Amino acid sequence: MVRSLTLLRHGRTSYNAEGRFQGQVDVPLDELGEAQARAVGVHLAGSSTVSRIVSSDLRRAAQTAQALSDEADVAVEFDSALREISVGDWEGHTRDEVATMWPDELDAWLAGVDMRPPGGESRDESATRVHGAITRLVAESGADSDLVVVAHGAVIRGAAEMLLGMEHGEGRLGVLSNCTYARLSPGRDGWVLRSWEGGAESVALARPGEDATVVAAR
Repeated sequence: MVRSLTLLRHGRTSYNAEGRFQGQVDVPLDELGEAQARAVGVHLAGSSTVSRIVSSDLRRAAQTAQALSDEADVAVEFDSALREISVGDWEGHTRDEVATMWPDELDAWLAGVDMRPPGGESRDESATRVHGAITRLVAESGADSDLVVVAHGAVIRGAAEMLLGMEHGEGRLGVLSNCTYARLSPGRDGWVLRSWEGGAESVALARPGEDATVVAAR
């Protein structure tokens, strides 16, 4: 069992900025997202121990993981099982576009129904996939290691709820903001949530083109 588990969401992309359903489309970080990744990399490497970094293989997560790797001097490993939920035919569309083309399906999705978007997967399916990957990575890592998993908002929330023994649809956890993290540690009766939206202050100060060490020092 690891000493700590950090679940880090990737930085901002153009799809995030435009309010598009992203899913498994391989969108890179935008300029602000790159600045956020540098800032959270400096923050995490400077405030905690990083023993292992495992990332989704989608570029937005991989770029965020590499920014942490550069600061922590720990190589990044990639695992496709950590990818974001697939929302199928909705990917690339804005909410308004989806509301026009699939109004009933979107209403059910927004109401928290565990349904599959056309051609996609359900929240429960994606959470189970990522929960399984995280459980495997934890088992592979050393007892005194500090594992950082870099992934995506929807699946981090779903997997964290499963790790914490929450029922599907309780809605007790929100979706992490870009480049913030959840930190968990093992307790006597299971996982304990130590922080949610960690790193938010450092990331909020990030500016494109700015030295992240200056941001961290503010």
